[in-house]
Amino acid sequence: MNDDSSIFWRNNEQASALFYDLLARAEQGAYDDDFIIQLAAYRKAGGDAAHADIFAAQYLLANGDAESAVICAERAFRLRAVEPALWAVLRRAYTATERYADALVMQAYTAKLLNRPLTLPADIPRSALTPEVLDRLSVAMGSPSFAPLALSRISCDEEHGLRASEGVFAGEYIPAPHASHPPYYVAAYTEQEQQGDKAWLLQTIQDAAGFAYNVGGGFTYELIRASRAPGHAEIHCTGETVLPIIGVSAFQNLHIKTSSVDQDTPLAPTTPNFFRLCEDTHLSSDHDFLVGAPIAIGHSPTRRPLVLNILADALSWEVVRTHFAEWMPNTARFFAQGTIFDQHFSASEYTYPSLSTIETGMYPHHNQIFNDTLAVLLNPAYIPLSERMRTCGYATANLMGEGSGIYNGATCGFDRLVIAPYHLFAYEAAERTIRYLEGLRDADHFIYLHTLDAHPWPYPRFQITASTQARLPLEERLSGARSNSPSPYLQSTKLSMAAYIQGIRDLDRALGTLFSYLEQHYTPDEYLVSLYSDHGVPIFSKHHYIVSPDMTHTAWMMRGAGVPAGITVSEMTSTVDIYPTLAHLLHFPVGEHVDGVLPQIFGGSGREIAFSNSLYPGRTYCLRARTREHTFHLESADALLPNGTVDLARAVTACYPRGEEGIAGREIDDPALRSFFYPRVRDFLTGIASNGEVFPPPKEV
Repeated sequence: MNDDSSIFWRNNEQASALFYDLLARAEQGAYDDDFIIQLAAYRKAGGDAAHADIFAAQYLLANGDAESAVICAERAFRLRAVEPALWAVLRRAYTATERYADALVMQAYTAKLLNRPLTLPADIPRSALTPEVLDRLSVAMGSPSFAPLALSRISCDEEHGLRASEGVFAGEYIPAPHASHPPYYVAAYTEQEQQGDKAWLLQTIQDAAGFAYNVGGGFTYELIRASRAPGHAEIHCTGETVLPIIGVSAFQNLHIKTSSVDQDTPLAPTTPNFFRLCEDTHLSSDHDFLVGAPIAIGHSPTRRPLVLNILADALSWEVVRTHFAEWMPNTARFFAQGTIFDQHFSASEYTYPSLSTIETGMYPHHNQIFNDTLAVLLNPAYIPLSERMRTCGYATANLMGEGSGIYNGATCGFDRLVIAPYHLFAYEAAERTIRYLEGLRDADHFIYLHTLDAHPWPYPRFQITASTQARLPLEERLSGARSNSPSPYLQSTKLSMAAYIQGIRDLDRALGTLFSYLEQHYTPDEYLVSLYSDHGVPIFSKHHYIVSPDMTHTAWMMRGAGVPAGITVSEMTSTVDIYPTLAHLLHFPVGEHVDGVLPQIFGGSGREIAFSNSLYPGRTYCLRARTREHTFHLESADALLPNGTVDLARAVTACYPRGEEGIAGREIDDPALRSFFYPRVRDFLTGIASNGEVFPPPKEV
């Protein structure tokens, strides 16, 4: 691609020709000196770096250098994690180097993508199918969005081989192949109720038909990083700590002995209990037990006592901003003493990629968390926000979340997560947070809350709030469009709009309780509160478009230490900017891979353009790149491939005034605008544009 501003996109025909020449040679098994010469030419012509490394790995593997093939293929995986041709070469290279577990995961990715049953390759021994490997395969064959559910729990027996069934990781560990911390143990969230009742319920229903499909009936799980103690544990206290402990057996006793205490206490299976320790402690029991990550008591001058991030799912600022004080008076009052970003845009149109974008500060095509059918692990070099905060010494707790960042690692820095698939209401989040702080006011916290009060869902599959049902006249109550469409494509009805507004009011009422508690118990320099959203809603759109302002003009506001008070800023910001902004205010480093920038209000360079795109396989690729005054629009003619790339040779592009984007007849044909947008958008599309280069499906399938 050159700097021509007359035509937006031209494919690199030289690189494309070399790609297909290399592909033909690979299909013929002609991995000779000429192959290397052509590969060097492909790289020199500006060919795709991931494609070049895939070809290099194929060449090395064919010539007996499996270890070097792994190096090249893993380098490609960091750039293009969802690529069946890459999985095929990685599977063979891992097998050749006896990394059987990793080879089987590549096999599972392929089977999952093609919706085929998983089988054991003939060149991998059955002895490789350990319980730990079967758990990894269960994650690879399942959904990345609903941890700890396992939509395809993999088992193996002599008669049937590998089999898949619905299941859940319960009373056991979540697979963690590359974790540097203890893995997550899946317990049942239990608060002020009979010990062990939730464990009994979970054990009773987890094998029922339809358990995973019906998301476990909305069961709430508690995931805690924990180590298994074989009947005893020595806890050495260098300071005061609070220690989570979980039992594994009914009517289990835990004996606690210190210099001043020598006493038993009851434990129940999968039920967390918390103990404040001030000195070295010996723990013992007749059964194993789980010891969670300790919560360090004490404040540090390098930290804030409370950093609170609230993801208000589907809070469209485009819809709410003109009604903010009316619909959200408590939130408006609280953030009137902070900074509101009036021109903030999400990078994506739905939760799965948006969550990882916020947590990593990276666009989905850079962190490779975009395909919601595959639980691809985040590159360990990309350190998410929660891990940064953990390293800073904060007690990290996700007190309300929906599980999207667990299997892929985007939320790996939390030591404790309270997870439910859909039952994420702000009134519970507020009370849960207050109770948590009541017990741990003397620690420094990073707390994350994810609420779904306002999120619209397909009707009638999802229940509308009772208050909305009861209040609406019958005609409006019955206006709900019957649909199984994904939420970004829902139709506008009086019922859906009324339910959304009610959800906004419910969210605000609960947040008002939480904000009042913070104001009563903390000074403004002791906390940093961020409220933001991952995407908007389509139900107020007269002319729906997947990256329209209703869908991507989202909320972001901050209050507390280091945040200017009483300011609404109009500079362009993006969801990738939340990460570097928190880094600036909380003094942790930002890696070079981070796409976000520090807004000008905090002394940063700010951004010229906010990019919003729909990177959804099987649908056309859509992009809107916005400045304060104008919008650049692009839509591909072809559907996005599962690997997140698309041929842009026939893409439609246009420039619009910001307030008239997408309206026919409002296009602006201005050489100055083209000269501004074209190079910047082309640079953004690196890694998305396929140049018309597509690998065929692996021969194994």
